[in-house]
Amino acid sequence: MLESLYIKNFALVSELELDFAAGLNTVSGETGAGKSLILGAVQLLAGSRALQSSIRKGSSNAELSGIFNISALSPALHAELSALLERAGLPPCEEDRLLIRRVISENGSRAFVNGVPVTVALLKELGELLVDIHGPNDNHSLLNPHKQLELLDSYAKNNEALLLCSKVWRRLEDCAAALQALEQVSLHPEELQLLEFQLQEIEEAELQEDEEEKIGARHRLAAQAQRLLELTAIAVGNISEEENCLGEQIAAVVRTLRDIEHIDPDKGAQFVEQIENISDMLNDLGMELQDYADNVETNEEELHRLEERLDLIQKMKRKYGANISAVLATAQRIRQRLQSAQNKTEEMQTLLAQQGKLRQEHEEVCRVLTQRRKAAALDMAADITDKLAHLGFDKATFALKLYDCKPGAQGADRLEFCFAPNVGEEMLPLRQIASSGEIARVMLAIKTVLCHEDKVPVLVFDEIDANVGGRIAAAVAKELQSVSQKHQVFSITHMPIIAAAGENHYLVSKFVEKQRTIAEMKLLDQDERVTELVRMLGAQKDSESATKHAREMLREAAIK
Repeated sequence: MLESLYIKNFALVSELELDFAAGLNTVSGETGAGKSLILGAVQLLAGSRALQSSIRKGSSNAELSGIFNISALSPALHAELSALLERAGLPPCEEDRLLIRRVISENGSRAFVNGVPVTVALLKELGELLVDIHGPNDNHSLLNPHKQLELLDSYAKNNEALLLCSKVWRRLEDCAAALQALEQVSLHPEELQLLEFQLQEIEEAELQEDEEEKIGARHRLAAQAQRLLELTAIAVGNISEEENCLGEQIAAVVRTLRDIEHIDPDKGAQFVEQIENISDMLNDLGMELQDYADNVETNEEELHRLEERLDLIQKMKRKYGANISAVLATAQRIRQRLQSAQNKTEEMQTLLAQQGKLRQEHEEVCRVLTQRRKAAALDMAADITDKLAHLGFDKATFALKLYDCKPGAQGADRLEFCFAPNVGEEMLPLRQIASSGEIARVMLAIKTVLCHEDKVPVLVFDEIDANVGGRIAAAVAKELQSVSQKHQVFSITHMPIIAAAGENHYLVSKFVEKQRTIAEMKLLDQDERVTELVRMLGAQKDSESATKHAREMLREAAIK
């Protein structure tokens, strides 16, 4: 339900904060006082178009926010609302409170849900779940054929059949998608031949994941073998074989250091030990270099073989991938395509047989749904027609007309709520009815019949009492009370008997302050309600008979 509403700088309102209760809330006031204030505010919170002209004169922006208590929603609607918030990436409702805020400025409007910016389109989705507004020129959810069909199914208790229909339809869609995917793997003979050649070429190459690095290293050594031998010979010569080589120079140093040792035995011995270590290391290096040279191969045949292998790897990379891993992955994809193509015929036959069976199953579920809907439509139309008679449409007829449509998850039926208010008039779809007063009362009749099935928690009725009075007005009041047992209802009215029916009665008034007109809305206590009902009765404030009548209306309304 709508728990609270905050309005600032909107139309004639400077600032207003209201708390609302469950049940029937009635709103009254003088003509032109702005009784539809709550209607406009709720419409904006439900995603209607924001107009810059609604900003209070002298203000830069208007602000509206509403808190919806969702704790009492039906489990199905609560789950649907939570899923919508999750899909939109919005935070969940804390303590089962949904906060919607709208700010209107000269540059446009901004919307927020639970403190996070959202699009107006999302507000409309939320509004369709939370609020039904029945006022002049509104688009009501009950005028939507899809919503009408949903309500008929609720009335007919078609939940089980609908779940089965949706399940079978999803399997049909999966089957169609699989068939389409198979069609895409179809191969022409030329393409098949090419794929087989490519796979054979890759497989014959017998590539290994890390072989390119290993072969590259071996090729570099084989290609530079002669140069390695030359460099090794030079190094060995410089160490021990050439005139004035390092060996000879170190031997001369050794002799010099031994002379130092004769003069300074301690220090000289250290120097001699160090130079002898260097001499030993140099000799070891010379022998290792000689061993290395003895093992260097200059096999031209091996070099040629390595070069051929590297050329083959480069060719495979140019044709099938940036590296060996990519080439092998290409081969695996080709295998899968060839395998799918080979299995296509068998798989298609299986899928086509499954598709035919599912179509028969879906047709049978649709047939059962249509039968149940046709039977329920007659009962539902009779119930609504009976309600309409109580609401002043004594000669009206109401019908639920089912039409064939393209099969889908909800069956193969399209529904129209149709209405003829007077004898001799053509029965037309409900959405084509022009009179807001008529359509509001029709909506009330539908809501009363479907109050246990309809999940939308908040209903707003404007002009529901247009052109009615006396017995009909009393019947409207009773029906509003009936609907408010399952929904939070707001009724904007000029009829005292409807205003008296409310569990809570709000008065909208306007006054002039500092050369500015200001509108306000307040919850009336019992004495204030009596005063307002006397005004609505058209009597003087001190009229005892009108006061008595007002108190009697409140007493009778409280009895329900």
